[in-house]
Amino acid sequence: MTVLQVAGSELSGAQKCAILVLLLEEPQAAELLRRMDAGEVRAVGEAMLSVAEIDPAAIDRVLDEFLERTRGVSALDSQGRQVRAVLSRALGTPRAERVIDALGPPAAARRFAAFDWIDTAAIAVLIADEHPQAIAVVLAHLPEALAAGVLDALPVTLHADVILRLATLNPVSPQVIADLEADLEAKLASRDGAAGKAALAGTDFTARLVTLSSNHKALLEALASVDDTLAARIAEQLFLFSDLLQLDTKAMQMVVRETESAVLAVALKGATQPLRDHVFAAMSSRAASQLQDDLAERGPMKRAEVDAAQAEICAAVRRLGDSGAIMLPGASGGYV
Repeated sequence: MTVLQVAGSELSGAQKCAILVLLLEEPQAAELLRRMDAGEVRAVGEAMLSVAEIDPAAIDRVLDEFLERTRGVSALDSQGRQVRAVLSRALGTPRAERVIDALGPPAAARRFAAFDWIDTAAIAVLIADEHPQAIAVVLAHLPEALAAGVLDALPVTLHADVILRLATLNPVSPQVIADLEADLEAKLASRDGAAGKAALAGTDFTARLVTLSSNHKALLEALASVDDTLAARIAEQLFLFSDLLQLDTKAMQMVVRETESAVLAVALKGATQPLRDHVFAAMSSRAASQLQDDLAERGPMKRAEVDAAQAEICAAVRRLGDSGAIMLPGASGGYV
C-alpha cells in the first residue's frame, strides 16, 4: 500500500476538503456534502480517492491551514452550535476544538440548488408551463451557464416574454421565492417522466464512446441490425464538421480531393476562420485563391443549405475513415 506523502501546499483545494470530510463520521460527512453544490460534490468525491491513503503529517498541515483560514470569523449561531458538537465528536482533539471555535455560521443555501442536478432540457420541461414571471425568477437564481441552457431549451414562444421579465425583474419577496421553489420541487418529485430524471447518455454521448472504441465499426453494425435509423444518427455524430480542424494536412488534402469545390464553398460559409484557414492550407495556392473568391462572391445562404453541405463532407470523411485511408481524431487502437 502506497501512502501519499505531500506537503499541504501541494494539495488541491478539493483534496484538502476531501481530507476534512474523511475525518468525519459518515452521517456528518453526508450532511456536509449535502450543503455543497453538484460541482463541488463531484470534485470532492474524486479527490477522496486520491487522499484515501495519505501521510498523517499532511493531514495535520491541512488542519493547521483550516484553523488559520477561519481565525476571526464571527461567533456561531444556533445552527452552528450543532455543527460545533458534531465536529467535536468526530475529531475529538485539542486542535479540532480550536478549529471549531474559529468556525462561523454556515452560508444560507442557494435557492433552486436542486436544479444543479438536473439537465437543462428537463428543467425547461418542468417550468415551461409556469407563468413567465415565475420562469424569470427561477432563471435569475440559477448559475449563469445553467440559466442560459434552460433558456435555450424553453419553447421559442416564451423567449421574448421571459427575456423581457428578466430584464425588468424587481425584487421578489423571499416567501414568494420559497413557495415557488417548494412547488417546483413537489412537481419534480411527482413526475415520472423526463422532468424528474437526469439525462445520462443519448446519441451524442454514445457517439463519443463509439469514436473512442477500437471496435466502433462492429458496434455500429450491431446497432444497425436492430435499429438502422438510430445507427445512422450516431454515425452522423462520429465526425462533426468542426472536427476538420483536428485532421492533419495530408488527411485534409484527401478530404478536399473527395469534395466538389461548390460543396466546399457552401460548407465553409458557416465555418470559423481557423477552420477555413486549415482547409486553404491543404490546397494549392491557386485552388485556395479560387475558393476564397467563390466564398466572397456568395451572398447570405440558408442555414439548411450550409448544414447539408457540411454533412456531405462529414460523410466523405467517414468513408475515408472506414476505408482506412485516414484516421479520425479520437479513434482508439485503429482506424474509423
